[in-house]
Amino acid sequence: MAPEPREQGGALPAFIRAARLPLYVLLLAAAAVALYGGPALDRVVRGGATGSWALLLAPLLLGLFIVGFTAYRFALVQAGRYNAGKAMVQIGLMVLVLSFIVPGSLERYRSAGSARPVDLTRYLRAQDPDARAMAAELVRHRPRAEALPYVARLVALLDDGSPEVRRQAHASLAALAGEDAGGEGPGAADRWRSWWSAHGLHLAR
Repeated sequence: MAPEPREQGGALPAFIRAARLPLYVLLLAAAAVALYGGPALDRVVRGGATGSWALLLAPLLLGLFIVGFTAYRFALVQAGRYNAGKAMVQIGLMVLVLSFIVPGSLERYRSAGSARPVDLTRYLRAQDPDARAMAAELVRHRPRAEALPYVARLVALLDDGSPEVRRQAHASLAALAGEDAGGEGPGAADRWRSWWSAHGLHLAR
């Protein structure tokens, strides 16, 4: 925002002076999210830490700034402290910037709402042990809420004939539990079922 001309007009209202810092902070936040926050927000949304609304954060922040800045500039114009033409040009340029940001944010928002993760169930039951092992490994990289429905199958895979399948199933169960609650080896499936049952997830044998 340009320095305010001081050679004309009356006293500057206190609320206009107080608005300067919040507007600067809001502008910096909007610019930071728009320029650098996109990939981070995508990861957070995909991880399930927040809703897809976060992908609209950049245009929302910029829109709030434009509304506040418009009120700020017109208050200065009415006080005789700023040129109306310059104010209109500045506001128009910011609206133009917003029009470039909105389509991309909306596209990411729609994609996040429509995207569905691949169902790993059939891969966890595949004939190929490599496919079962890879699916068991992938489970622990899913958001917890998406991974929990696979816990029963992971427990069953603790008795799989393939050592690698057993290893990946155990690693995913430990990652989801936050601890190696049931271990490996003989009786591991029963120990894991008991642990999950004690934590509210009842698994059929």
